[in-house]
Amino acid sequence: MNEKLTVRLKTLHCFQNDEEKFDDIFLKFNGKKIWPKDKKHEDVRVNTKHELEVELSGIAANEQAAIEIWDHDVLSPNDLLGTAYIVPDKPGGPYTVDMRPINDKETARYSIDWEILF
Repeated sequence: MNEKLTVRLKTLHCFQNDEEKFDDIFLKFNGKKIWPKDKKHEDVRVNTKHELEVELSGIAANEQAAIEIWDHDVLSPNDLLGTAYIVPDKPGGPYTVDMRPINDKETARYSIDWEILF
């Protein structure tokens, strides 16, 4: 049986926006929105960081978990900007993972700081 771990997503860093002024960002894990918790999206500007403090429990040790980074759109479907893949192994951190853009044309650049709880 695979050990189950709890991962805490700590901080979202924006290095480059997809939109001109800011992106309307929300995060998803296993098809469910996990951040922000109290609104549809967070306005994220270039060269900013945002506290996440999201805990994900029951993640299998040594198996890849995907955190999707989305841009909320009002008049068109929401845009998946990319995915941050983490592979938790044993308690520790913090670690940083860069978002893999959804395609070569995607200009947005994000990273997530995360840790594995004891």
